[in-house]
Amino acid sequence: MNRSNISSEFRLSNFHVSIFYCGKLEGVTGTRVVEQIRYRFANVYIQGFNTEAIFGSQHLVEVLKITLEALKRGITVANRPELDLLLRISCTTQISKAISYAGIKSGKCACFVVFSKNKHDLLKARNHALQSLPEVDSAEIIVDASTRNTIATKLGLEAASHYLPDDTEFLKYLIERAALITK
Repeated sequence: MNRSNISSEFRLSNFHVSIFYCGKLEGVTGTRVVEQIRYRFANVYIQGFNTEAIFGSQHLVEVLKITLEALKRGITVANRPELDLLLRISCTTQISKAISYAGIKSGKCACFVVFSKNKHDLLKARNHALQSLPEVDSAEIIVDASTRNTIATKLGLEAASHYLPDDTEFLKYLIERAALITK
């Protein structure tokens, strides 16, 4: 693990945030790390994703902004903000569907989002996660026509859809769809 490659902490609203990626996870490694962080750090939120459901870091950041605004207004679609984020990334209100689509998968690469109002706790939780995960780095998720088509298909869009002309328009579509998720 090369710590110089790890995503640095940044701020969104009044939260400190860290996003990082890791190589293929075996068994329940990713899920176990998420559970440990949630248990050990009560005021830190963490959510793990299958990278195949993410259309780049900007997708994660923009949807996290929506979740944090919903949290601020008291209108999240789930009781926990990290679950709200998972539902919005998955463009669904069904938890089982969100986990199946965007949740951490054995044998797949993963992405983790950690956020907290307390910077010190965030950094401690992130460091704990980084020590527990294999091949952690900050390499950007590849975003191309193939990724766009794969995500679109999983979300039920046809390949000839007018939402797929380019990466920018598709990203806007994903963000708008995430914003429309309500109880």
